[in-house]
Formats: sequence, structure tokens, C-alpha cells
Amino acid sequence: MYKNILIGIDGSKQAKQAFEVGCNLAKVLSAKVSLLWVVNRDRSMDVSFGVGAEFYQDVADQAKEKIKPYQDAAKEKGVEVKAEVLIGNVKEVLSDTYPKEHQIDLIVIGQTGMNSIEKVVVGSHTSYVVRNSACDVLVVK
Repeated sequence: MYKNILIGIDGSKQAKQAFEVGCNLAKVLSAKVSLLWVVNRDRSMDVSFGVGAEFYQDVADQAKEKIKPYQDAAKEKGVEVKAEVLIGNVKEVLSDTYPKEHQIDLIVIGQTGMNSIEKVVVGSHTSYVVRNSACDVLVVK
């Protein structure tokens, strides 16, 4: 069935729920888990506000600290896990780039994330991942 599960992490309540569901599923299936936090690189902010690489690296460094407890919790559950923080387009990295590079066969993602502006019924990132991913996607409420 599923051997490599990607769980999208962003610090939101829904991401925590996706983490719990994804880890439980991985435990049952003896699957490996990749925890991924993507720092969204917004080109419009780069131009409009002069945001540079240093800003994104600072945010990524903070995300590395925030993802560590998730990794520790997964290990405590007996799940083989790795955690990564990347800088890029969240939608593309979650739906395409990372899954292809790591042979992901299931993405577990929260219904909405941290960006309250983009929350509707299903967050825009989640909706994009569901529509564009080549592998199965499990959306957790």
C-alpha cells in the first residue's frame, strides 16, 4: 500500500491533526514518514518590500526549531521519520517537487493552514495539492 508518507507541517492546528493521522497510518502500514515545512517564498514580497534571502533563511531557521518536536514525537511512536524545512513555492513543493524526489505515495495535509487570509472551505494550498499531486492526498479536518 503506502510506503512513503509526506506530512505537511506549518504549525497550525490542522497540521498537528494531519501529523497525528499520518503517523498513526504510518505505524499501521510500517511506512516511512517525511515531515515537511515549506517556507513560502513570495516573489511579490521580494519586489514590493525588498525581502531577500536572509529573511527567508531566518524564517526557515525558526521553522527547523518548530518541526523538531514533531520529529521527536514520531520517533517516540516508533515511526521512521525525517524532517525537512525548504524554501520555495508551498503549492509546487508539496504537490510536485518533493513527492517526485522522494518517491512519496501519500500526502497527508491539513484542510487549512496558518494563513487565515486564504482560508475558505479548503485552504488554497490544500486545494492545489489535491488537484495537482500525482499521488494520493489525505486531507485532515
